[in-house]
Amino acid sequence: MYPLKIIGLGPGHPDYILPKALKEIAAAEVILCGTRHAESFDSTGKKMLFIGKGRPLSELMNEVAQVYRSRKTALVVSGDCGFYSLLTYAKKVVPEKDIVCIPGISSLQYFFAKLAISWEDAKLISLHGRDQDLAAALTESKKLGILTDKNNNTAFIARTLQLAGCANSMLYVGEELSYPNEKITRLTVAEALTYQEEGLAVVVVINE
Repeated sequence: MYPLKIIGLGPGHPDYILPKALKEIAAAEVILCGTRHAESFDSTGKKMLFIGKGRPLSELMNEVAQVYRSRKTALVVSGDCGFYSLLTYAKKVVPEKDIVCIPGISSLQYFFAKLAISWEDAKLISLHGRDQDLAAALTESKKLGILTDKNNNTAFIARTLQLAGCANSMLYVGEELSYPNEKITRLTVAEALTYQEEGLAVVVVINE
């Protein structure tokens, strides 16, 4: 009987996939992941289950739960498997004792490194499909690392900063992190109010 492997892919570019993760992906017979994830590794000969291609996630996860014991199965997730990934969901359908996690480099870990800013004292939150009290987070820490979505984006964060009286904060916006077209932008709150990302972004806020 095999365990279910949950594998962190890193920020996206193959250069940042850990060797252990590549080894486990190569060994897997069945992989559940996003379509973009599959661009970072060789999926030849594997049964691929893609998130967001018509079948609901619940149905895909039920299939994973049915096959992982008899076929080497992996969930390949962005960044690290323990930071806003499918790990929590997987534990609802697969016994925790059957799950093995392979860590990866999170997008926020990568971004803080690119900025040469330490992050041991940062508060890390996700606004990606989630409601968070961003104003409260700002009172707890002067350094935030934020995952965004198309609505809870850089401009939304800037508006929240402005309303919270943190107009002196600086925002660092990371787009397409680790890819050749990577873009990193430093903005004041005023500048960020009208900033439009080209896609999903990661934001670091330094509340001065």
